Amino acid sequence: MILHTSNLTRSFANIRALRSVDLSLERGQIRGLLGPNGAGKSTTLRIICGVLMPNEGSIYVDGVNLIDDPVKAKALIGYLPEGAPLPSELRGIDYLSYVGSMYGLNRTIRKQAIEEWSNRCDIEQVLYQPIGTLSRGYRQRVGLAGALLHQPKLVVLDEPSTGLDPEQSVSFRKLIKEVASNAAVLYSSHNLAEVEATCDVVSILCNGRIVADGTFESLSVGGTSVSVEVSPHSLAKALPTTRCDPLDEKWMRCVCEKENISTNQLGEQIAEIVSVEGGSIRLIQPIAETPEMTYLRLIKESQVNA
Repeated sequence: MILHTSNLTRSFANIRALRSVDLSLERGQIRGLLGPNGAGKSTTLRIICGVLMPNEGSIYVDGVNLIDDPVKAKALIGYLPEGAPLPSELRGIDYLSYVGSMYGLNRTIRKQAIEEWSNRCDIEQVLYQPIGTLSRGYRQRVGLAGALLHQPKLVVLDEPSTGLDPEQSVSFRKLIKEVASNAAVLYSSHNLAEVEATCDVVSILCNGRIVADGTFESLSVGGTSVSVEVSPHSLAKALPTTRCDPLDEKWMRCVCEKENISTNQLGEQIAEIVSVEGGSIRLIQPIAETPEMTYLRLIKESQVNA
């Protein structure tokens, strides 16, 4: 196990930011950390990286207790904070050289590491420019190269894809999956599409607690939403619709939802209504729960049960 946290708890004055957070990560695994603003994501990452100390709980990185031996544990971590706050006056090459020396890499190894990660992060062409002159995407990639120079066992990324264009995002996802072949990656983001495309599993934080843990597929449920194409248009008024879109002069596509009922039962009710009204159905099918729907449902359920 590369990362194991138990009962992480942290308060700021009278605000309980984290409540008994347990997380684990194995080598080769990419775990997404999701949650609304103020859920405790950044606090969790800062504690795992040793920037903050928990009021209670334990953190082990590749078997090293971060609280008892922070220097040894931190040497195993590569951390990219949100926004990649790098020194704007330094050139990229100088920043990477400084980071490498901070991790104890000798000159030869440091040079080799900078060449490798500059190439893999596609920043060779901007290495000799001041960081402050770089676009947000390039600053992000310089920061990522710095986090990976020392071959960390645990890579912690806070909103790492911010500022990347679509082409850069694709290459970034590929790079993170390559990195995960020899490390564990903890990836915090608001971008559900990026998390779904990049991560193996997700943990969802809300009000300082882990409210769900698993793959999007395992966390999703069969919904009670049905898409139906009906004729005539006037049938939409008789159905439990949430949205209707005309397809042509004759046919209308409607999304129907109803609580406390199965998808099959909803489909039967729609068919009965259409029959009574003298209309026609040419297509009816359940609507699968998307990752966004899963996420919003779990957040809503956790807030109701809080």
